[in-house]
Amino acid sequence: MVKDFRIRGVPIDGVGLQMHVTPDFDIDALSANIDRLTKLGVQVHITEMDVSLPVQPNGSATEGDLRLQATVYRRVLQACLAHSGCIAFQTWGFTDKWSWIGSHSHGTQGAALLFDWGYKPKTAYDAVLRELLAGPQKIN
Repeated sequence: MVKDFRIRGVPIDGVGLQMHVTPDFDIDALSANIDRLTKLGVQVHITEMDVSLPVQPNGSATEGDLRLQATVYRRVLQACLAHSGCIAFQTWGFTDKWSWIGSHSHGTQGAALLFDWGYKPKTAYDAVLRELLAGPQKIN
């Protein structure tokens, strides 16, 4: 669609990829889409990034799920950093306390952001920080 619009002269300079995902998200497909879009000459922004997890009635997720979440955040950031035209990585808020996921899922999903209800950094925060400090690298 972006290619068609650009051919017809529609002024599209960038595309935001809204990223409300779960741990089973296909990151390889995301990377391919970022590649296609940047080759068209448009900037790509990762927007509204969150990775929702199944949660207990108290809103907590398992350690295993938190590790999976960190992997998704890390790999999405890697996909963005691997393409020079991907110039933004934005989360949907920063703390689970104010996330929309719990109310939207009627309490079955949550724990989707980089900081928990008490504003404590989660495993995903550490993964994102490590990737940003490491800089662009080839995707594994």
